[in-house]
Amino acid sequence: MKRFSIIVTVLILAYSCSKETPTVPVIENPIGSLEMLESYHVDVPEPSGLSFGPGNNTLLTVSDHTNKVYELTLQGEVIRVLDYVGKDLEGVTYNPDKHIIVVAEEADRDITFIDYETGNKVESYAIEISFGSDNSGLEGVSYNNNSRMYYIVNETNPDLLVIWSPEHGIISETKLNFASDYSGIFIDESHSLIWMVSDQSRALYKCDYNANVIMTYYLDELKYEGVVIDNDVAYLINDATGRLNIYKTKDN
Repeated sequence: MKRFSIIVTVLILAYSCSKETPTVPVIENPIGSLEMLESYHVDVPEPSGLSFGPGNNTLLTVSDHTNKVYELTLQGEVIRVLDYVGKDLEGVTYNPDKHIIVVAEEADRDITFIDYETGNKVESYAIEISFGSDNSGLEGVSYNNNSRMYYIVNETNPDLLVIWSPEHGIISETKLNFASDYSGIFIDESHSLIWMVSDQSRALYKCDYNANVIMTYYLDELKYEGVVIDNDVAYLINDATGRLNIYKTKDN
């Protein structure tokens, strides 16, 4: 009887293993392509972060070497350097409602407001999130003109998208998991899109407002740390090469 029971058990196991295991479909994000339109040298040491200025007629970037804010032409020529000297500047955006430039200071997790005309500091706010090392903090910031909220990315450890306003503080935190790190962000409120760039993953991501990836565009180099989008044209700035590269985005 014991031997019979063992045989029955073996047959049941063999039958179970022979049945096909249901497979979970793997959903891959569509991959687009980038066509280089122009490439310009930018006379800014280690540029990091990118934003349009007033009327989308200029560009703003910061240097994590000089810790200053630079205003550029759309061809990357320096128009002016603001007086404000920050600490570990990484991200930048322009708020047309208040006519201010807003920068992200990585190590201290601060968001600092700067008067656009004078270049002087107005005020700073600490972003209260848990963090790892000083070098894995706030990396990008972009202002949403519709909601009047700021969208902030924490580079890694933790990988976060934070929606914040000075009036309400942190409104939401979304864990990100589609890239190795997050080095820049741009809000395209006209199309309800979030664009993020990753230095380590060498990719540009088009996302919906829930930070779900719609399209991935792979880049040819590391160290892209800022992005702005004008319809189907992407402006990307590279910290290592000091170049402003302009691409046409194509959804293949």
